[in-house]
Amino acid sequence: DAWEQRKFSEIALRESTVQESSRDFPSVEYEDVIVEAGRLNKDVNQKEVVKKGIVFDGSQVLYGKLRPYLHNWLNPDFSGVAVGDWWVLKPIKVDKSFLYRLIQTQQFDDIANQSAGSKMPRADWNLVSNLEFAVPVAGDEQSKIGGYFSSLDTLITLHQRKYDALKTMKKTLLSKMFPKDGEDVPEIRFKEFTDAWEQRKFSEIALRESTVQESSRDFP
Repeated sequence: DAWEQRKFSEIALRESTVQESSRDFPSVEYEDVIVEAGRLNKDVNQKEVVKKGIVFDGSQVLYGKLRPYLHNWLNPDFSGVAVGDWWVLKPIKVDKSFLYRLIQTQQFDDIANQSAGSKMPRADWNLVSNLEFAVPVAGDEQSKIGGYFSSLDTLITLHQRKYDALKTMKKTLLSKMFPKDGEDVPEIRFKEFTDAWEQRKFSEIALRESTVQESSRDFP
């Protein structure tokens, strides 16, 4: 089936009901969301400070309108209040997962960043809501697109965790495979080496070069 052009205001309704956070409605702030990943970095249910925000539930998506180039968004599976500069978007005759992916597209990003203000730019709802986007007519195509990108996000998360674990391991090994101040043997070393290390000035290890030349194809 063909896709159809629809204004964003025909795809998403911007919610505005304000309520205080509580145990049943935890607050979500910018600082709680991992930039571009769309994941929480903490258990927001453990937050104790009561704050006012826009009510959302698991049928809606959140988009950070402040400094939209930061790419703050969230696809919650719980109810709460969005504190600060969030748009709480309710899907209109469109799959929620598709809407969540649409707000991450380059087309949406371009219009969202045509914002007002220089130091604290905010996405302009009047601009965004009137822009037309291509939307699949078939709901199952919408959900399949959303599900596909959800799988990619899961894969990215797994690789990110491996990356973070390797960074931590590297930092630990750097501290243990080089002797600490005042010592001449590291905590960890390859078993075939047993001799002590020697103290040398950095100038005895590395020579700082100073020859100047223009760049070229052979010297990028």
